[in-house]
Amino acid sequence: MGTKRPKAILISVGGTPAPIVFSLNHQKPEYICFFVSEETRDSIDKDILPNLNFRYRHYHWITTQSAEGLSECYRVLSRELPEILKKWKIDPKDLVVDYTGGTKTMSVALALATIGNSSSYTYVGGVERSKEGVGVVINGKERMWYLDNPWDELAVSERKEACLLFNKARYSAAAEIFAKTAEKVSRKYKAFFEAMRDLVEGYELWDKFKHREAKQKLYRSKKVIDATASISGKAELVSLSIKLEENLNFLGKLENAQAQRGLLLCYDLLSNAKRRAELENKFDDAVARLYRTIEAVAQFRLESQYGINTTNVKIAQIPNSLREKYKKKYTEEKGEKIRLPLYASYLLLKELNDELGQKFFQFYDKHLRPLLDLRNKSILAHGFTPIKEDTFKKMYSIILQFTGIEEDQIPKFPELRL
Repeated sequence: MGTKRPKAILISVGGTPAPIVFSLNHQKPEYICFFVSEETRDSIDKDILPNLNFRYRHYHWITTQSAEGLSECYRVLSRELPEILKKWKIDPKDLVVDYTGGTKTMSVALALATIGNSSSYTYVGGVERSKEGVGVVINGKERMWYLDNPWDELAVSERKEACLLFNKARYSAAAEIFAKTAEKVSRKYKAFFEAMRDLVEGYELWDKFKHREAKQKLYRSKKVIDATASISGKAELVSLSIKLEENLNFLGKLENAQAQRGLLLCYDLLSNAKRRAELENKFDDAVARLYRTIEAVAQFRLESQYGINTTNVKIAQIPNSLREKYKKKYTEEKGEKIRLPLYASYLLLKELNDELGQKFFQFYDKHLRPLLDLRNKSILAHGFTPIKEDTFKKMYSIILQFTGIEEDQIPKFPELRL
Protein backbone atom coordinates (compact mmCIF):
# COMPACT_ATOMS: atom_id res chain seq x y z
CA MET A 1 0.00 0.00 0.00
CA GLY A 2 1.30 3.49 -0.79
CA THR A 3 1.83 6.48 1.47
CA LYS A 4 -0.48 8.99 -0.18
CA ARG A 5 -1.65 11.58 2.33
CA PRO A 6 -5.06 10.47 3.61
CA LYS A 7 -7.97 12.85 3.86
CA ALA A 8 -8.88 11.65 7.33
CA ILE A 9 -7.66 9.21 9.94
CA LEU A 10 -9.41 7.54 12.86
CA ILE A 11 -6.77 6.58 15.40
CA SER A 12 -7.05 4.93 18.79
CA VAL A 13 -5.04 6.34 21.68
CA GLY A 14 -3.59 4.40 24.59
CA GLY A 15 -1.19 5.17 27.40
CA THR A 16 1.84 5.60 25.14
CA PRO A 17 1.56 8.66 22.87
CA ALA A 18 4.84 8.25 20.93
CA PRO A 19 3.53 5.68 18.38
CA ILE A 20 0.46 7.86 17.78
CA VAL A 21 2.65 10.87 17.04
CA PHE A 22 4.84 8.74 14.77
CA SER A 23 1.82 7.47 12.80
CA LEU A 24 0.27 10.91 12.35
CA ASN A 25 3.56 12.54 11.34
CA HIS A 26 4.15 9.74 8.86
CA GLN A 27 0.69 9.85 7.25
CA LYS A 28 -0.08 13.58 7.67
CA PRO A 29 -3.90 13.41 7.43
CA GLU A 30 -5.98 16.50 6.77
CA TYR A 31 -8.50 15.55 9.47
CA ILE A 32 -7.86 13.56 12.66
CA CYS A 33 -10.43 11.76 14.79
CA PHE A 34 -9.01 10.33 18.01
CA PHE A 35 -10.66 7.35 19.71
CA VAL A 36 -9.86 7.69 23.40
CA SER A 37 -10.87 6.52 26.83
CA GLU A 38 -11.58 8.96 29.63
CA GLU A 39 -8.09 8.26 30.97
CA THR A 40 -6.32 9.12 27.69
CA ARG A 41 -8.39 12.11 26.57
CA ASP A 42 -5.94 14.67 28.01
CA SER A 43 -3.07 13.08 26.07
CA ILE A 44 -4.40 14.62 22.81
CA ASP A 45 -3.69 18.21 23.80
CA LYS A 46 -0.79 17.48 26.14
CA ASP A 47 1.33 14.89 24.34
CA ILE A 48 0.16 14.41 20.74
CA LEU A 49 -0.88 17.65 19.03
CA PRO A 50 2.14 19.69 20.23
CA ASN A 51 4.47 17.11 18.65
CA LEU A 52 2.94 16.99 15.17
CA ASN A 53 5.18 18.34 12.40
CA PHE A 54 2.49 19.07 9.81
CA ARG A 55 -0.58 21.25 9.48
CA TYR A 56 -3.97 19.59 9.70
CA ARG A 57 -7.35 21.17 9.06
CA HIS A 58 -9.31 19.95 12.03
CA TYR A 59 -9.38 17.34 14.75
CA HIS A 60 -12.05 15.80 16.95
CA TRP A 61 -12.34 12.92 19.37
CA ILE A 62 -14.69 10.12 20.37
CA THR A 63 -14.60 9.02 24.00
CA THR A 64 -15.58 5.60 25.25
CA GLN A 65 -16.81 5.24 28.82
CA SER A 66 -15.36 1.75 29.00
CA ALA A 67 -12.12 0.88 27.20
CA GLU A 68 -12.76 -2.81 27.97
CA GLY A 69 -16.42 -2.92 26.98
CA LEU A 70 -16.74 -4.06 23.38
CA SER A 71 -20.41 -3.16 23.05
CA GLU A 72 -19.81 0.30 24.54
CA CYS A 73 -16.81 0.98 22.26
CA TYR A 74 -18.66 -0.20 19.18
CA ARG A 75 -21.80 1.72 20.07
CA VAL A 76 -20.10 5.07 20.59
CA LEU A 77 -18.07 4.73 17.38
CA SER A 78 -21.13 3.76 15.33
CA ARG A 79 -23.09 6.66 16.75
CA GLU A 80 -20.55 9.49 16.56
CA LEU A 81 -18.19 8.68 13.68
CA PRO A 82 -20.73 9.09 10.84
CA GLU A 83 -21.71 12.54 12.14
CA ILE A 84 -18.09 13.67 12.34
CA LEU A 85 -17.33 12.48 8.80
CA LYS A 86 -20.50 14.15 7.56
CA LYS A 87 -19.49 17.42 9.18
CA TRP A 88 -16.05 17.19 7.54
CA LYS A 89 -17.61 16.10 4.21
CA ILE A 90 -15.43 12.98 4.19
CA ASP A 91 -16.54 9.84 2.38
CA PRO A 92 -16.06 6.80 4.68
CA LYS A 93 -14.01 5.09 1.97
CA ASP A 94 -11.44 7.91 2.29
CA LEU A 95 -10.95 7.20 6.01
CA VAL A 96 -7.78 5.46 7.20
CA VAL A 97 -8.22 3.48 10.42
CA ASP A 98 -5.18 3.19 12.69
CA TYR A 99 -5.51 0.89 15.68
CA THR A 100 -2.04 1.43 17.14
CA GLY A 101 -3.07 2.65 20.60
CA GLY A 102 -5.75 1.80 23.12
CA THR A 103 -6.88 -1.51 24.49
CA LYS A 104 -7.34 -4.65 22.44
CA THR A 105 -11.07 -4.16 22.90
CA MET A 106 -10.86 -0.69 21.40
CA SER A 107 -8.96 -2.10 18.41
CA VAL A 108 -11.61 -4.75 17.80
CA ALA A 109 -14.35 -2.13 18.05
CA LEU A 110 -12.53 0.06 15.50
CA ALA A 111 -12.47 -2.78 13.01
CA LEU A 112 -16.09 -3.79 13.58
CA ALA A 113 -17.40 -0.24 13.31
CA THR A 114 -15.53 0.64 10.12
CA ILE A 115 -15.14 -2.55 8.10
CA GLY A 116 -18.42 -1.96 6.24
CA ASN A 117 -17.02 1.11 4.48
CA SER A 118 -13.30 1.49 5.09
CA SER A 119 -10.56 -0.43 3.32
CA SER A 120 -7.37 1.18 4.68
CA TYR A 121 -5.93 0.03 8.01
CA THR A 122 -2.59 0.89 9.59
CA TYR A 123 -0.71 0.47 12.83
CA VAL A 124 2.70 1.26 14.22
CA GLY A 125 4.97 -1.61 15.11
CA GLY A 126 8.69 -1.57 15.59
CA VAL A 127 12.00 -3.27 15.17
CA GLU A 128 12.69 -3.13 18.92
CA ARG A 129 10.46 -3.49 21.96
CA SER A 130 11.02 -3.20 25.69
CA LYS A 131 10.91 -6.15 28.10
CA GLU A 132 13.11 -8.32 25.89
CA GLY A 133 10.95 -7.88 22.80
CA VAL A 134 7.49 -8.36 24.31
CA GLY A 135 6.78 -4.88 25.66
CA VAL A 136 5.99 -1.59 23.94
CA VAL A 137 7.87 -0.27 20.92
CA ILE A 138 10.95 1.68 21.94
CA ASN A 139 10.82 5.36 20.98
CA GLY A 140 12.72 5.97 17.77
CA LYS A 141 12.38 2.35 16.67
CA GLU A 142 8.84 2.64 15.29
CA ARG A 143 7.82 1.20 11.94
CA MET A 144 4.68 2.07 9.97
CA TRP A 145 2.64 -0.91 8.77
CA TYR A 146 0.15 -0.52 5.92
CA LEU A 147 -2.07 -3.56 6.08
CA ASP A 148 -3.42 -5.50 3.13
CA ASN A 149 -6.87 -4.34 2.19
CA PRO A 150 -9.20 -6.61 4.21
CA TRP A 151 -11.84 -6.25 1.51
CA ASP A 152 -9.71 -8.36 -0.81
CA GLU A 153 -10.66 -11.27 1.47
CA LEU A 154 -14.07 -10.04 2.61
CA ALA A 155 -15.06 -9.72 -1.06
CA VAL A 156 -15.28 -13.51 -1.23
CA SER A 157 -18.39 -13.57 0.97
CA GLU A 158 -19.80 -10.48 -0.75
CA ARG A 159 -19.31 -12.14 -4.12
CA LYS A 160 -21.11 -15.28 -2.98
CA GLU A 161 -24.05 -13.26 -1.67
CA ALA A 162 -24.28 -11.33 -4.94
CA CYS A 163 -24.27 -14.58 -6.89
CA LEU A 164 -27.09 -15.99 -4.77
CA LEU A 165 -29.14 -12.85 -5.38
CA PHE A 166 -28.48 -12.96 -9.12
CA ASN A 167 -29.51 -16.60 -9.28
CA LYS A 168 -32.82 -15.62 -7.68
CA ALA A 169 -33.37 -12.84 -10.25
CA ARG A 170 -32.73 -10.12 -7.68
CA TYR A 171 -30.55 -8.24 -10.10
CA SER A 172 -30.59 -4.75 -8.56
CA ALA A 173 -29.47 -6.04 -5.16
CA ALA A 174 -26.70 -8.14 -6.71
CA ALA A 175 -25.46 -5.23 -8.83
CA GLU A 176 -25.36 -2.99 -5.76
CA ILE A 177 -23.16 -5.46 -3.87
CA PHE A 178 -20.72 -5.77 -6.78
CA ALA A 179 -20.65 -1.96 -7.17
CA LYS A 180 -19.95 -1.35 -3.46
CA THR A 181 -17.32 -4.08 -3.37
CA ALA A 182 -15.57 -2.55 -6.39
CA GLU A 183 -15.18 0.67 -4.40
CA LYS A 184 -13.51 -1.11 -1.48
CA VAL A 185 -11.17 -3.72 -2.95
CA SER A 186 -7.61 -3.04 -4.07
CA ARG A 187 -7.00 -1.67 -7.55
CA LYS A 188 -5.99 -5.06 -8.97
CA TYR A 189 -9.47 -6.46 -8.20
CA LYS A 190 -11.51 -3.35 -9.00
CA ALA A 191 -11.90 -4.00 -12.74
CA PHE A 192 -13.31 -7.49 -12.13
CA PHE A 193 -15.99 -6.34 -9.68
CA GLU A 194 -16.91 -3.45 -11.94
CA ALA A 195 -17.27 -5.94 -14.78
CA MET A 196 -19.50 -8.12 -12.62
CA ARG A 197 -21.63 -5.08 -11.83
CA ASP A 198 -21.96 -4.38 -15.55
CA LEU A 199 -22.80 -8.02 -16.21
CA VAL A 200 -25.60 -8.08 -13.64
CA GLU A 201 -26.96 -4.75 -14.84
CA GLY A 202 -26.86 -6.07 -18.39
CA TYR A 203 -28.94 -9.12 -17.52
CA GLU A 204 -31.35 -6.92 -15.57
CA LEU A 205 -31.83 -4.79 -18.69
CA TRP A 206 -32.40 -7.96 -20.72
CA ASP A 207 -34.92 -9.16 -18.15
CA LYS A 208 -36.82 -5.92 -18.82
CA PHE A 209 -36.66 -6.56 -22.59
CA LYS A 210 -34.19 -3.70 -23.12
CA HIS A 211 -32.10 -5.77 -25.47
CA ARG A 212 -29.84 -3.16 -27.06
CA GLU A 213 -28.80 -1.61 -23.74
CA ALA A 214 -28.29 -5.10 -22.32
CA LYS A 215 -25.99 -6.06 -25.17
CA GLN A 216 -23.82 -2.99 -24.60
CA LYS A 217 -23.43 -3.72 -20.87
CA LEU A 218 -22.73 -7.42 -21.37
CA TYR A 219 -20.23 -6.82 -24.15
CA ARG A 220 -18.34 -4.36 -21.95
CA SER A 221 -18.21 -6.83 -19.05
CA LYS A 222 -17.12 -9.72 -21.27
CA LYS A 223 -13.71 -8.24 -22.07
CA VAL A 224 -12.67 -8.20 -18.41
CA ILE A 225 -14.29 -11.55 -17.57
CA ASP A 226 -12.58 -13.21 -20.54
CA ALA A 227 -9.21 -11.83 -19.47
CA THR A 228 -9.74 -12.86 -15.84
CA ALA A 229 -10.85 -16.35 -16.89
CA SER A 230 -7.80 -16.71 -19.12
CA ILE A 231 -5.39 -15.66 -16.37
CA SER A 232 -6.98 -17.59 -13.49
CA GLY A 233 -8.14 -20.64 -15.42
CA LYS A 234 -10.99 -21.05 -12.91
CA ALA A 235 -13.71 -23.33 -14.28
CA GLU A 236 -16.48 -21.07 -12.98
CA LEU A 237 -15.14 -18.06 -14.88
CA VAL A 238 -14.46 -20.07 -18.04
CA SER A 239 -18.04 -21.37 -17.93
CA LEU A 240 -19.38 -17.84 -17.41
CA SER A 241 -17.34 -16.57 -20.36
CA ILE A 242 -18.77 -19.29 -22.61
CA LYS A 243 -22.36 -18.60 -21.51
CA LEU A 244 -21.85 -14.87 -21.97
CA GLU A 245 -20.66 -15.43 -25.54
CA GLU A 246 -23.72 -17.59 -26.21
CA ASN A 247 -26.06 -14.95 -24.81
CA LEU A 248 -24.42 -12.15 -26.77
CA ASN A 249 -24.82 -14.18 -29.96
CA PHE A 250 -28.56 -14.43 -29.26
CA LEU A 251 -28.83 -10.69 -28.63
CA GLY A 252 -26.89 -10.05 -31.81
CA LYS A 253 -29.34 -12.13 -33.82
CA LEU A 254 -32.25 -10.42 -32.13
CA GLU A 255 -30.88 -7.05 -33.18
CA ASN A 256 -29.88 -7.91 -36.75
CA ALA A 257 -32.08 -10.77 -38.01
CA GLN A 258 -35.16 -8.78 -38.93
CA ALA A 259 -36.91 -11.68 -40.67
CA GLN A 260 -36.70 -13.87 -37.58
CA ARG A 261 -36.96 -11.15 -34.93
CA GLY A 262 -40.54 -12.01 -34.02
CA LEU A 263 -39.72 -15.66 -33.42
CA LEU A 264 -36.62 -14.78 -31.39
CA LEU A 265 -38.77 -12.50 -29.23
CA CYS A 266 -41.06 -15.46 -28.61
CA TYR A 267 -38.06 -17.48 -27.43
CA ASP A 268 -37.14 -14.60 -25.13
CA LEU A 269 -40.66 -14.42 -23.70
CA LEU A 270 -40.49 -18.10 -22.83
CA SER A 271 -37.13 -17.57 -21.16
CA ASN A 272 -38.53 -14.67 -19.16
CA ALA A 273 -41.53 -16.72 -18.12
CA LYS A 274 -39.27 -19.50 -16.85
CA ARG A 275 -37.31 -17.05 -14.70
CA ARG A 276 -40.48 -15.69 -13.15
CA ALA A 277 -41.65 -19.22 -12.33
CA GLU A 278 -38.45 -21.05 -11.45
CA LEU A 279 -36.44 -18.30 -9.78
CA GLU A 280 -39.15 -16.19 -8.16
CA ASN A 281 -42.20 -18.48 -7.89
CA LYS A 282 -44.27 -15.74 -9.55
CA PHE A 283 -46.61 -18.01 -11.47
CA ASP A 284 -49.17 -15.32 -12.31
CA ASP A 285 -46.44 -13.27 -13.96
CA ALA A 286 -45.04 -16.35 -15.67
CA VAL A 287 -48.38 -17.40 -17.16
CA ALA A 288 -49.06 -13.83 -18.29
CA ARG A 289 -45.86 -14.07 -20.32
CA LEU A 290 -46.83 -17.49 -21.67
CA TYR A 291 -50.16 -16.08 -22.82
CA ARG A 292 -48.33 -13.29 -24.60
CA THR A 293 -46.03 -15.88 -26.17
CA ILE A 294 -48.98 -17.84 -27.60
CA GLU A 295 -50.37 -14.61 -29.01
CA ALA A 296 -47.00 -13.46 -30.37
CA VAL A 297 -46.30 -16.76 -32.13
CA ALA A 298 -49.51 -16.40 -34.13
CA GLN A 299 -48.79 -12.75 -34.88
CA PHE A 300 -45.32 -13.57 -36.13
CA ARG A 301 -46.55 -16.42 -38.34
CA LEU A 302 -49.32 -14.33 -39.89
CA GLU A 303 -47.00 -11.41 -40.60
CA SER A 304 -43.96 -13.36 -41.82
CA GLN A 305 -45.84 -15.89 -43.98
CA TYR A 306 -48.91 -13.98 -45.14
CA GLY A 307 -48.14 -10.29 -44.62
CA ILE A 308 -51.03 -9.97 -42.17
CA ASN A 309 -50.70 -7.50 -39.30
CA THR A 310 -53.17 -8.60 -36.62
CA THR A 311 -53.59 -4.98 -35.44
CA ASN A 312 -54.69 -3.85 -38.90
CA VAL A 313 -56.01 -6.74 -41.00
CA LYS A 314 -57.18 -5.91 -44.50
CA ILE A 315 -60.56 -7.36 -45.39
CA ALA A 316 -59.12 -8.91 -48.56
CA GLN A 317 -56.62 -10.89 -46.46
CA ILE A 318 -59.39 -12.81 -44.71
CA PRO A 319 -60.73 -16.00 -46.36
CA ASN A 320 -64.37 -15.89 -47.46
CA SER A 321 -65.30 -18.40 -44.76
CA LEU A 322 -64.38 -15.88 -42.03
CA ARG A 323 -64.65 -12.53 -43.78
CA GLU A 324 -68.14 -11.39 -42.74
CA LYS A 325 -67.82 -12.78 -39.23
CA TYR A 326 -64.46 -11.05 -38.64
CA LYS A 327 -65.62 -7.80 -40.21
CA LYS A 328 -68.61 -7.68 -37.92
CA LYS A 329 -66.94 -8.90 -34.73
CA TYR A 330 -63.43 -7.43 -34.84
CA THR A 331 -63.73 -4.10 -36.68
CA GLU A 332 -62.90 -1.26 -34.31
CA GLU A 333 -65.63 1.21 -33.49
CA LYS A 334 -63.82 4.05 -35.19
CA GLY A 335 -62.41 3.48 -38.65
CA GLU A 336 -62.10 0.33 -40.72
CA LYS A 337 -59.28 -1.42 -38.87
CA ILE A 338 -59.78 -5.08 -38.03
CA ARG A 339 -57.85 -6.15 -34.91
CA LEU A 340 -57.62 -9.87 -34.09
CA PRO A 341 -57.26 -11.37 -30.60
CA LEU A 342 -55.45 -14.63 -29.85
CA TYR A 343 -58.16 -17.17 -30.73
CA ALA A 344 -59.19 -15.36 -33.92
CA SER A 345 -55.55 -15.23 -35.06
CA TYR A 346 -55.17 -19.00 -34.77
CA LEU A 347 -58.53 -19.61 -36.43
CA LEU A 348 -57.36 -17.45 -39.33
CA LEU A 349 -54.17 -19.51 -39.57
CA LYS A 350 -56.22 -22.70 -39.61
CA GLU A 351 -58.43 -21.40 -42.44
CA LEU A 352 -55.27 -20.52 -44.35
CA ASN A 353 -54.25 -24.19 -44.00
CA ASP A 354 -51.27 -23.23 -41.88
CA GLU A 355 -49.69 -26.04 -39.85
CA LEU A 356 -49.37 -23.87 -36.73
CA GLY A 357 -53.09 -23.09 -36.74
CA GLN A 358 -53.96 -26.76 -37.21
CA LYS A 359 -51.69 -27.86 -34.35
CA PHE A 360 -53.11 -25.20 -32.06
CA PHE A 361 -56.60 -26.63 -32.40
CA GLN A 362 -55.34 -30.16 -31.85
CA PHE A 363 -54.47 -29.05 -28.30
CA TYR A 364 -57.03 -26.34 -27.76
CA ASP A 365 -60.25 -27.97 -26.51
CA LYS A 366 -58.78 -30.70 -24.34
CA HIS A 367 -55.58 -29.14 -23.03
CA LEU A 368 -55.14 -25.47 -23.73
CA ARG A 369 -58.56 -23.94 -23.20
CA PRO A 370 -58.82 -25.08 -19.53
CA LEU A 371 -55.42 -23.50 -18.87
CA LEU A 372 -56.39 -20.27 -20.60
CA ASP A 373 -59.54 -20.19 -18.48
CA LEU A 374 -57.37 -20.39 -15.35
CA ARG A 375 -55.22 -17.60 -16.75
CA ASN A 376 -58.32 -15.45 -17.32
CA LYS A 377 -59.26 -15.90 -13.65
CA SER A 378 -55.84 -14.76 -12.39
CA ILE A 379 -55.27 -11.36 -10.82
CA LEU A 380 -53.14 -10.27 -13.78
CA ALA A 381 -56.03 -10.94 -16.16
CA HIS A 382 -59.68 -10.67 -15.11
CA GLY A 383 -59.99 -12.33 -11.70
CA PHE A 384 -58.40 -12.87 -8.30
CA THR A 385 -57.48 -16.58 -8.32
CA PRO A 386 -53.72 -17.19 -7.99
CA ILE A 387 -52.04 -19.32 -10.65
CA LYS A 388 -50.43 -22.54 -9.40
CA GLU A 389 -47.09 -23.97 -10.47
CA ASP A 390 -48.74 -26.92 -12.20
CA THR A 391 -50.69 -24.57 -14.48
CA PHE A 392 -47.47 -22.89 -15.57
CA LYS A 393 -45.73 -26.20 -16.26
CA LYS A 394 -48.61 -27.57 -18.32
CA MET A 395 -49.01 -24.41 -20.39
CA TYR A 396 -45.28 -24.16 -20.99
CA SER A 397 -45.11 -27.77 -22.18
CA ILE A 398 -48.11 -27.38 -24.52
CA ILE A 399 -46.63 -24.25 -26.09
CA LEU A 400 -43.45 -26.14 -26.97
CA GLN A 401 -45.48 -29.00 -28.41
CA PHE A 402 -47.76 -27.11 -30.76
CA THR A 403 -45.20 -24.45 -31.80
CA GLY A 404 -42.34 -26.90 -32.35
CA ILE A 405 -39.98 -24.70 -30.30
CA GLU A 406 -37.10 -26.68 -28.78
CA GLU A 407 -35.69 -26.07 -25.30
CA ASP A 408 -32.21 -25.38 -26.66
CA GLN A 409 -33.58 -22.49 -28.72
CA ILE A 410 -34.68 -20.66 -25.58
CA PRO A 411 -31.93 -18.39 -24.17
CA LYS A 412 -30.79 -19.10 -20.62
CA PHE A 413 -29.13 -16.69 -18.24
CA PRO A 414 -25.98 -18.00 -16.53
CA GLU A 415 -26.02 -19.35 -13.01
CA LEU A 416 -23.29 -17.50 -11.17
CA ARG A 417 -20.90 -19.67 -9.16
CA LEU A 418 -17.92 -17.49 -8.30
